[in-house]
Amino acid sequence: MLPLITTRRLRLRPLTESDLPAYQALITDSRVSVPAGLTQPLTDQQALASLVADRQQPVSYAVVWPTTNRLIGTVMGYEHSDTTGAPDATALDLGYLLAPAYWGQGLMPEALAGWLATLPTTFPALTTVWAASLATNRRSQQVLIKSAFELIDDQMMAPIGGSWELQRQFLYRLTLKHEKIMSK
Repeated sequence: MLPLITTRRLRLRPLTESDLPAYQALITDSRVSVPAGLTQPLTDQQALASLVADRQQPVSYAVVWPTTNRLIGTVMGYEHSDTTGAPDATALDLGYLLAPAYWGQGLMPEALAGWLATLPTTFPALTTVWAASLATNRRSQQVLIKSAFELIDDQMMAPIGGSWELQRQFLYRLTLKHEKIMSK
């Protein structure tokens, strides 16, 4: 069970089926979906399937405004595969979205800071978080840099949004620091 996370202005809680209307509005908003490389347009059934798939990931949080408990974004930790394609229990792939009405307020770096702080206790074997950003998505790159991610590759090409068209992406890595408790 994932812990609830409270930051100065936000609350992160597990993503639920009741989040579907706000989740669907988020992932179908072209201001969010295009920079994130999401497939468009989505039918209602595809949006539901996306929510179900996201809820099955190792980490799936709804970023909510505390006074309304309404989803305004998501923070996801997807299963990471190693170079052979096998699951890698020491790493997660990060994904996040935020509704445009909340952009430019420092909310996503705040949400990520809270999320990253819980990872060492929630997933003790975890050592690395990976993130990719389309080269055109400057906002996402700023969030990752503010969150202490290191740029690893700025020439990576990958298919995006369900097409075979390659798009340039930046690859980022964050190495988690596990505090060791020393006994006297």
